[in-house]
Amino acid sequence: MSEGYLIAVWILIPIMAIFGFPLTSWALGRWYQGRLIAALDVKEKQQGKLMQNESVLSTSSRMTNFSAPSSTLLHVSICVGPSTGQMFFMWIKSIFGGRLHSYDVILDYGRREVLQRLHEQAKSLDCSSMINIRIETSTVSFAKNQNNKTSSVEFLAFATGLRS
Repeated sequence: MSEGYLIAVWILIPIMAIFGFPLTSWALGRWYQGRLIAALDVKEKQQGKLMQNESVLSTSSRMTNFSAPSSTLLHVSICVGPSTGQMFFMWIKSIFGGRLHSYDVILDYGRREVLQRLHEQAKSLDCSSMINIRIETSTVSFAKNQNNKTSSVEFLAFATGLRS
């Protein structure tokens, strides 16, 4: 009986070592991202819908001529990335194919957060409106030969802030 118990333990220890750390990292990463997204939701509700405001415009056909005494360049950048556990499970899912939900969450959070920070910067510089909003994304990889898939995504948002 104890010999069977030892064999079971020696089989379970490597399985727990292989899957335990990534599973724990994945769970903690999802929990932390959930807290960040909830905090971002609160900020967006406090300031109202960011992109539905008339004073926040991108280039479109409904754009009118603004006359403002001064303008300034607004720019914000952030880097976000998945946890080690999320990357492990995304690697497994990429073998079988399908949508990588963790990257979708990261991209959505990054876009929303960079727009929120751009809006906060505009308020701090006394800008009454923002026009020509652009968001650039780039993948930052830490490997020279692409064998290591550790990466993050950088978001750079910039706009013209108008003071009236």
